[in-house]
Amino acid sequence: MIKRKIQLSWKNVSLFSLSLIGTSWLGFSVWNYWNNMKIDPWKRSADSPARILAEKNGKLILFLIEPETCFDCKEIRIVLEDLPELKNRFVFDSIGEKEDPTRYEAISLDDRYSEELEALANGRGAWGVKNVSDEILFLKKGVPGIKEGTILLELAEKNRFRSKEEESLKQP
Repeated sequence: MIKRKIQLSWKNVSLFSLSLIGTSWLGFSVWNYWNNMKIDPWKRSADSPARILAEKNGKLILFLIEPETCFDCKEIRIVLEDLPELKNRFVFDSIGEKEDPTRYEAISLDDRYSEELEALANGRGAWGVKNVSDEILFLKKGVPGIKEGTILLELAEKNRFRSKEEESLKQP
């Protein structure tokens, strides 16, 4: 047998090493980016997907009304997202003055909630609960507290309805 001696040049070895390090760094960066990327549960393309999702799962819609210059909307989002019971019982929806002016105007024309609408004009956020037929069940301004959290949970239990999947399973 003839033994061949493998000769590697230092250029090839260093090029291979650098490409291996670069690929590893790129893979780690992409993996880290995907793990840190948070999906925003409030954003929807239109009103109908939130309604369809709520009807399908048998849940109510927890919505956030955001004026163009909102001072406390980020705090409201954080508080509502951090309550794990709410994620299981509500579909989150955001109504922004910039993103969807027709839905924003429809709520701002409702004179039953004059105090909350005045807060929107002053740049404070408002949040509330509505059912699948767009009937507002609850509307509140400012950052929610423990009292509002219990009200939301009671409202979810009181107004819970069967999802389309549950109804289709019960039919023979």
